[in-house]
Amino acid sequence: METRANYVMVGSFVLLLVFGLIGFVIWLANFQINTEVKRFDIFFRGSVTGLATGSPVRYSGVRVGEVIFIGLDHDDPNRVRALVEVDAATPVKTDTYATLNLAGLTGGLYVLLSGGSREAPMLEATSEEKRAIIPSRSSDLESVISSAPELLDGAILLLNRANDVLSDSNRADIAATIKNAREISEAFVENRDKVEMLINDASVTMNNLSEATGSLKETAQSIQTNLESLTTSANQTLKAFETTAGTVDGSVQDVSADLRVVLQKLDSTVSSMDRAASQLEGLIAENREPINDFTTTGLYEVSNVMIEARELISVLQRITTEVQRDPARFIFGDQQQGYEAQ
Repeated sequence: METRANYVMVGSFVLLLVFGLIGFVIWLANFQINTEVKRFDIFFRGSVTGLATGSPVRYSGVRVGEVIFIGLDHDDPNRVRALVEVDAATPVKTDTYATLNLAGLTGGLYVLLSGGSREAPMLEATSEEKRAIIPSRSSDLESVISSAPELLDGAILLLNRANDVLSDSNRADIAATIKNAREISEAFVENRDKVEMLINDASVTMNNLSEATGSLKETAQSIQTNLESLTTSANQTLKAFETTAGTVDGSVQDVSADLRVVLQKLDSTVSSMDRAASQLEGLIAENREPINDFTTTGLYEVSNVMIEARELISVLQRITTEVQRDPARFIFGDQQQGYEAQ
């Protein structure tokens, strides 16, 4: 009887477990049927190693869906198309973008949706698209992965240089430098008193230098004062020069006015002389023949007349002299006789 009772209990438990499992499956199927989802395409450039079907899709860290397909883009083999399915209530906006992020230390990747401002409209497929496309961006992880070869080359170069620095000869030089530094430290400790005296002397020198700097500052101030006075005097001189220049300018303007009047009169005189010369040329042209006759015959006769006139003038001068000297003799001559005594 006990064995039969155990069988009944086991059978009842198995039946109860089967019915419970069937109920859970029905409930889960009903939940998935009632859940509305949206599908989007995301195109990634470069490697998507670690991303697989079933990888989660997160929005600001919250899981909202999963990747249901991964494949190459037929139009551009350099791109990878990932078909994702997310909850219909997820606010996928026109400014939402997708990045790939590392899921823990397992090496798996997940799709992270970011962005989406409140004012932006919901992302919808265009007439040319089968599904709406979420734009992708390079994540920090992708930047690190893409720059990994360069970082590795730099690390190798750094290690090579470190090996060169730590070569046998350089290690010997470094050891010698450390030894010299130790000797200098020991000498410094041994000559501490001299070093203190040197420091004190340096302090006194700095004080003297400070005093000299103060004197130099006073001298500079005095020079600045003198320069200001000199500048003031120069400004006054320039003002006086400007006043004198204005006076001279006025005098020059007056002289220029007088000179302009003189030049106008001179111009009138030259014009008059020009007219007189023209008239003289006309007169000479009209009397050319008489002038030629005068220069050929009349001039000779005039010369003879001038000679005779000169002789006449000489005779008249002698007569005048004799009249002035002795008028009686000139009038009566030498015919007068003196009284003779008887």
